[in-house]
Amino acid sequence: MKTLRLRLCPLAELGAESLLDFEVLDDNRVIVHRGRAVPAEIPKHGRVELVVAAPDVLLVEAALPALSGSRLRAALPAIAEPHVLSDIESAFVVAANIGKSVGSRATLAVLDRALFTRALELLRRAKLEAATATPEQLALPLESGRWRLRLGTAYSVLRMGALRGIACSAPTTAAPVEVQLALQQSGETHRPQAIVVDGEFPAREWTDALGVPVIAPEAAEGRAEPVALELLQYELAPRLASWRAWRLPAAVAALLVLTWLVGLNIDAWLMRREESALRARMEATLRSTFPSTPVVLDPVAQMRRGVADLRAGAGSSDPRDFLPLASAVARAVPASDAVRALEFRDQVLRVDFEPRALEQPKSRDLLLEQISGAGLTGRFSEATLSVRAKGDGP
Repeated sequence: MKTLRLRLCPLAELGAESLLDFEVLDDNRVIVHRGRAVPAEIPKHGRVELVVAAPDVLLVEAALPALSGSRLRAALPAIAEPHVLSDIESAFVVAANIGKSVGSRATLAVLDRALFTRALELLRRAKLEAATATPEQLALPLESGRWRLRLGTAYSVLRMGALRGIACSAPTTAAPVEVQLALQQSGETHRPQAIVVDGEFPAREWTDALGVPVIAPEAAEGRAEPVALELLQYELAPRLASWRAWRLPAAVAALLVLTWLVGLNIDAWLMRREESALRARMEATLRSTFPSTPVVLDPVAQMRRGVADLRAGAGSSDPRDFLPLASAVARAVPASDAVRALEFRDQVLRVDFEPRALEQPKSRDLLLEQISGAGLTGRFSEATLSVRAKGDGP
């Protein structure tokens, strides 16, 4: 994923119409493109890295107490206060990645909180959500034993080490006075072997004035330095959840939820339709089995009650009950397909026969004899046989 490295102008001058230098970096931080545009016209890339102008960031080295976490964060302004001329309450102070150096010395970065917050919001409105930010001093190339000086029209920038750098005055014919003071304060231990300068300068005069070789870079800067000190910390840290980054997943999730709801309603409708059809079949079965049922409220319960009544009747010795009559008729009927329907009402079992089942001579007489032998009385009316217990009725 490519990275957009955006160089900010001084924060007090930053606006929607400010022309800003930018660089596009590949995965190896090789600079593949350079340009200059206002924030709204800068090409958008997945990751935005800010380079904050050197005059807006004061780097100081200070001793840190043996604190960590929120307690160290609360102590940072007081630690930086002796080095700050303005009101410390308006300052935003962060520390470099101190790691194991808690309780020793570390580099602090001090910015104006209001200006820095305003800059982040202005870029956010231009759809440039910063993922990281670093001081301009520490964005210069770092070489062992050498300082790096970049000359600009409004100010210059000097990097003296991994976490050391300052803003300098605009270049003139003489070397910036800040460079001279830095050399005097460096001592022999940190004194550079040479100073590499980006820009036009009188090399011989500056070398004689500073007492160290002042040279031009051997090649143009083709690779961006990694972030050495992160300025976006604490309340200004990158947002964990950016709405722009989650728009597509949120839209897909909403579509999936909508599809699930539609499918759920369709499934419920199909189940209700199946329930209605099943209930209609159950009611039809109940009415065909127990025609005397007046109203169908709960087909299953009414069917169970009807079956229970039949079972109770089956255990009775009263020949007028349904099961004794049906059993006698079943033993007398020559074939199961000869019967079309059975109806039991008022202790009388009526059997409707297929007309062709009674075409054989004496078939009716044979049935009546078998039924009579079972202790029942039978009488034909066309193809319908009425069976009742003997002595019951006319």
